[in-house]
Amino acid sequence: MARYDVLVVGTRCAGAPLCMLLARRGIKVLGVDRAHFPSDTVSTHFLWPRTTSLLSKWGLLDELAATGCPPIHRVTIDYGPLAISGRPSAVEGTAIMFSPRRIILDHLLVAAARNAGAEMHDAVTFRSLVWDRGRVVGAQLQDNNGAAIECSATLVVGADGIWSTVARAANAATEIEHPSLTCGYYAYWSGVATDGVEFYLREGRDILVFPTHGGLTCIWAGRSRKNWEIYRTNVEGSYCDVIATAPALAERLASADRVTPFKGTSKLPNFYRRSFGAGWALVGDAAYHRDPLAGMGIGDAFLSAQLMSDALAEGLGGRPEILDAALSAYQAAFRDRTMPIFDYTVKAAGLKEPASAMPIYARIAQSAEETVRFMDVLAGNIPAKNVFNPENIARLLEAQ
Repeated sequence: MARYDVLVVGTRCAGAPLCMLLARRGIKVLGVDRAHFPSDTVSTHFLWPRTTSLLSKWGLLDELAATGCPPIHRVTIDYGPLAISGRPSAVEGTAIMFSPRRIILDHLLVAAARNAGAEMHDAVTFRSLVWDRGRVVGAQLQDNNGAAIECSATLVVGADGIWSTVARAANAATEIEHPSLTCGYYAYWSGVATDGVEFYLREGRDILVFPTHGGLTCIWAGRSRKNWEIYRTNVEGSYCDVIATAPALAERLASADRVTPFKGTSKLPNFYRRSFGAGWALVGDAAYHRDPLAGMGIGDAFLSAQLMSDALAEGLGGRPEILDAALSAYQAAFRDRTMPIFDYTVKAAGLKEPASAMPIYARIAQSAEETVRFMDVLAGNIPAKNVFNPENIARLLEAQ
């Protein structure tokens, strides 16, 4: 039976970087995924500066740029009567943004983990955890041929997404939960002129526009979750109805070509699971998920991988209670970094009438400094409460 320090189940945007970072520290790590890479997955694509700053720190940013992904320098948030356009502050010297195809980004991350010395296997499915006296000590896996594999590990990490089988096997409790608030479909288009990334918020609708590889633009058209049955019975018509709420974008799409089928989902829950236990832990969407409205899913996955790697540098190799304490610290740090934008996203994903917030946003837009601060909130650089608190709003109103 093979023995590892860490077994990571799921090797996309959380699992692959974790494998890479652990291997660089000399930790013996195995990463497995049921997919065969390169492969695609549903994603918002977007990398804010706090995300690209991690790629830069890991030495992978230039490698991503070399894939031909177009750099992004501008973000536009369109509320209908008002659009705010600008860019967030650089993070640790990195200001560039990208929206890569996942079929390219995930493959790049898996290759980086393998190059770092991690053992990476495609087409391997997690079946169950192996327990010994109340502690996880490994996992039962199955290869593509149906053969059973048992691996021993000090820690098993679930990086296997929203519906994490590792989380279910560990009986990880959902500690904070909100239902799915939006639903929608996306497709790739050619011939769409863009000036960066575009977010559109309307009552009951949202649109996300991401220029990506190969001259294509990924465009998501979302509606409130209550409209899912209406949407799925007439996907193209409903999609076009959503796009029509942004007339300038609709005009651009009229002369563009849709080059892929529509893909959609209504399963966009907002939750935090307990992220650690005796011999197990969760990262990425397995630990925490929220509506894709803010385009931060990849960044949150990267962040959890970095924080977990840092925690394991201190916790592995010692007594079990030392590892458990390190994992507890990881969970606390991850929630501290993500909770403010989680709350903001849950409120925004309600897709209420944006006009009620117009006075605040209008005053912010009149100041370049406040526009940057607003972009920094959306980018996750600073907590929303630090900008949109009663004291700051009062100050903005008094300044007019």
